[in-house]
Amino acid sequence: MHKTDPAFTFRAVQVFVATVDAGSVTRAAHQLAISPSSVSQQLSNLEAALGAKLVIRSARTFRLTEAGALFLNRAKELLDGVGAAKAELALADQSPSMTLRIATIEELDATVTAPLLHHLTTTYPNIAFSFSSGASHENYDALASRAVDLMLAVDTIGDAEWVEMHPVLLDPFILVRGSRVARIEGQNDMLAKPFIRYTSALQIGRHIEAQLRRTGLRPPKRIEFSSNRALFETVAALDGWAITTAFAYLSTPLAPGLIEPQAVPLPGFSRRLALHARADALGDLPQHIASGIRDCLKSLVLPDANERLPFLGEAFGMLD
Repeated sequence: MHKTDPAFTFRAVQVFVATVDAGSVTRAAHQLAISPSSVSQQLSNLEAALGAKLVIRSARTFRLTEAGALFLNRAKELLDGVGAAKAELALADQSPSMTLRIATIEELDATVTAPLLHHLTTTYPNIAFSFSSGASHENYDALASRAVDLMLAVDTIGDAEWVEMHPVLLDPFILVRGSRVARIEGQNDMLAKPFIRYTSALQIGRHIEAQLRRTGLRPPKRIEFSSNRALFETVAALDGWAITTAFAYLSTPLAPGLIEPQAVPLPGFSRRLALHARADALGDLPQHIASGIRDCLKSLVLPDANERLPFLGEAFGMLD
């Protein structure tokens, strides 16, 4: 009896791309929540279906063959094409069930994720949503490795051809000080009090440090944090100060009782938050979701900003 080659399957292509992005069978298995033997079997089936060796893999080695490198771009185009088709069907309310994985940041979790999810599940009844939270650079890595489909992050990617960007929020930096600390008017006041900073592993920390260097201000490096709450609590406890953003302040429930916000006594600067997707991978769906995020922020956060941070004027607001 003639033995037929394994069928070419979409799942095998997904596993192939995930394994290449992860750089190993073991890491791909962890990301895909399947066993390493299942990953290896899918790769073997794909190679048999194509009639070509795609990867050299062993306990210590994982690399693409020439055929694998040629097939990789086509494989990614296939995955993105199917994703765009599913998104188009979802927008037309004709889609079978699909899951959309969205990576957000700490600030969005605290303010907008719940009402946004209500909006999304009502608008797209055939889509299941999976939310995760991380720093902007972590979300970028997750999008690049296809661990997520969309990410909300600081707009620092630039003109990467593989990314499409949908602006959401202009988020100005502000100064926060302990409630017992008098208003900080200039660099002498800033140097006289403890400076609590974000870790430089975070994009927000690097953004702040760059602005301080531009103005010639170099507070001693003693205490740094990776979360808004810990930073604000320490500012209050040490009668110190920190630079954060309006959205970070507004999205931390305990902030008003601990710290006082004011304008930064330096040239003003802001960060831009945007929703990112792999280019053309989800059709018009990212644009619609970005619009939903802006609507939630406009109704839930903007009035709070006008009341609690009136010194910002129109510096804090939505981006179209």
